[in-house]
Amino acid sequence: MRTPTLLLVAALTCGAAADALAQPQERVAISVNGAVQTTRHPFSDRFDFQVNRETGNTEAEYPVEGDLVIDGSVVIRLWKNLGAGVAVSQFTRDETVTTRSNIPHPFFFGTLRELTGDASVTRTERGIHVHAAYTVPLVQSLRLTIFAGPSFIRVEQDVVSSVQYDESFPFDTPTFRRADVTRVSGDAVGFNAGADVAWMFTRNIGIGGVARFARATVDVDFPGPRAKSLDAAGFTGGGGLRIVF
Repeated sequence: MRTPTLLLVAALTCGAAADALAQPQERVAISVNGAVQTTRHPFSDRFDFQVNRETGNTEAEYPVEGDLVIDGSVVIRLWKNLGAGVAVSQFTRDETVTTRSNIPHPFFFGTLRELTGDASVTRTERGIHVHAAYTVPLVQSLRLTIFAGPSFIRVEQDVVSSVQYDESFPFDTPTFRRADVTRVSGDAVGFNAGADVAWMFTRNIGIGGVARFARATVDVDFPGPRAKSLDAAGFTGGGGLRIVF
C-alpha cells in the first residue's frame, strides 16, 4: 500500500509543477529594446514647374534604407497564458537624395538644360502596435511570447519641392545651388506579428530578443499637390531589458 501511495503523491506533485510551469505567474511584462529595421522602402518622385514660359521637371530618388529603431512594449496577462499588449517604435534616418532636373533655356524654345544635385532629407516612422499575446514558459527561466494585431503607423518624410540654380550668359549650363525640401506626413493602419524570447536571471529582471514584422501603406499629399503612397515599417529585430511583476 505504501508504494502506490508514494507514486500517487509523486504524480500529483509533478502535475502541479507542470501546471505551474505551463502558466506565467506575472501579471505585467515590460520590454525595452534597441533594434534594427532591415526593410528598405525606396521610392521616386517627379514634379513639373514653369520657367521661361516653358515646363521643366525634376526627378528625385529616395533610397530609404534600414536603420536603428527604439522599441518598447507592455503586455498585461488577462487569463492564463493569454494577454494584451502594445508596443511603440520609432525609426529615423537621414539620407542624401539625388535630383535630376531639366531646365528650359531662356533664349531657345524647346531646349532643356540638365541639372543635377543632392539634397539632405530625413525619414521618420512612428508605430503603435496593438496585439494579442500568448506566453509559453519553455523552461524555468525561459519564456516565449508570440503576438499579432493591428499597427498604427505615421510617416514623416522630407521631399524635394524645388531646385535653386545660378546661370549666366550664354545660359547653356546652369549651376546647382540647392534643393528646397518640404516635410510631408500621413497615417495608416496596418498589421504586426512576431515573437519575443526572454531569459529571466532573477524573478523580475531579464534580457531578451524580439522579432516583429509590421506593414502599412501610407497615403501622403506631396507639394503640388499630388498624392503618393509610401510603404512603411517592415522587419525589425533586436533585444534588450525585460521586467516582469
